[in-house]
Amino acid sequence: MGPDVPLLNEYKQEFFWKRFPQTVLGGPRFKLGYCAPPYIYVNQIILFLTPWVFGGVGTLLYQLQLLEDYYAAALSGGLMLGAAVVLQALAACAVRKTATVQRLHTPNILADEEEVEFASCTSSETIKFIIPGKKFVLNTVLHSVLAGTLCGLGTWYLLLNRLTALYGNTGVAVLIFVLSWVTLCIGEYSLIVNTATETATFQAQDTYEITPLTRPLYIFAFIAVDLAQRFAGPVPELQQTNQVLHVLFLFLPLLWALGMLSPLDALLLWGMEQVLVFGLGGSPMSTNVRLLGMFSVSVCAAVSVFFIPSTLGVVLFTVAMGFLLSLDLSQVGALLRSCGAPGSRSEPSRALGWRLGGKELLLYLSLLLAAMAEAALLHHFLPLPETGPRAPRPCSATSSSPSSLSAGPSGRCKASTFSGESSTTRCTPRRRPA
Repeated sequence: MGPDVPLLNEYKQEFFWKRFPQTVLGGPRFKLGYCAPPYIYVNQIILFLTPWVFGGVGTLLYQLQLLEDYYAAALSGGLMLGAAVVLQALAACAVRKTATVQRLHTPNILADEEEVEFASCTSSETIKFIIPGKKFVLNTVLHSVLAGTLCGLGTWYLLLNRLTALYGNTGVAVLIFVLSWVTLCIGEYSLIVNTATETATFQAQDTYEITPLTRPLYIFAFIAVDLAQRFAGPVPELQQTNQVLHVLFLFLPLLWALGMLSPLDALLLWGMEQVLVFGLGGSPMSTNVRLLGMFSVSVCAAVSVFFIPSTLGVVLFTVAMGFLLSLDLSQVGALLRSCGAPGSRSEPSRALGWRLGGKELLLYLSLLLAAMAEAALLHHFLPLPETGPRAPRPCSATSSSPSSLSAGPSGRCKASTFSGESSTTRCTPRRRPA
């Protein structure tokens, strides 16, 4: 490959400059590769700036001291929720008008190269091109609610008075306010209008529409830190973290476009595996289904411990669950299938040369009973160490019978004894010689 060969040829450059702005901005298609009417671009710009308009209404009412901050955030969130419902209803109507009997729709990358004929500004083809809509009704409701929540919390997150108090400079607050709303509009557009093709992907097909939730998830994470500072009070470390995250919030579109932030599905699976291994003492699983199953069982076992009133019961339960979860439970299904089909001669599966059968089940049961018996005996015969401090011996005492007390090294005790009555002992400290 010579030095004169370009990294991207002419066709790839055209595709790159068409796809990269769409990925950065969260979904708007401002370069189509063919001639399109101007209202296509105008409609996308209006939809892109709609969250900013609703957030600006709440911010303006708060700055004019007509509403409290939480009322302004609720107003912006309610307006965005209504707009999201209207957009999804329009998309559903457009899909019904132009739909044909076909299989479940899957995204086609080559469909971006197809030319679309637009009849008018409000035609079904135009609406379907700008707002593809959701495949499932549950996602339609969930994404609409999340869009309203994101706009409301984003308005609260980017109030000018809050930013000015955080940085102590009005110019910096205005700059962060403007650029942060661009990031927020990108997250809203990706969630409710059209989802961009992400650079970092975990699965080839987004069957359950998880990709639109990726960018709002990271925005919610930044907002959560600000909410923690609001309700936790003046914590210097939390305030510094909030200041840094407000600046990092401006660069989220670039991080998304470069693929430096993990997609939602991969992030959740990775987090579950880390909690399973380092928090619950499990092992990494080979498939996602096994990971979900083992994580669910381990969490249920850990939570159930807090509801067992007896200490002995906690010991026996934890020993039994630890022993059972350490086994290869995947062979149980093969064993049950072989037992359920008496005519089949298929042998149970082997794992590391170990076959699960009747003898192995008896061996496992014996080991389980032995482990539980050992744990119960250790719990019964080994006393718990006393960690509390012992009470000091009092210097003055009252006895009910005549007695004589010997003085310790720090004092001399004098006892006055009365026959038939209680005696009172007083301690007089010694005087050290000069």
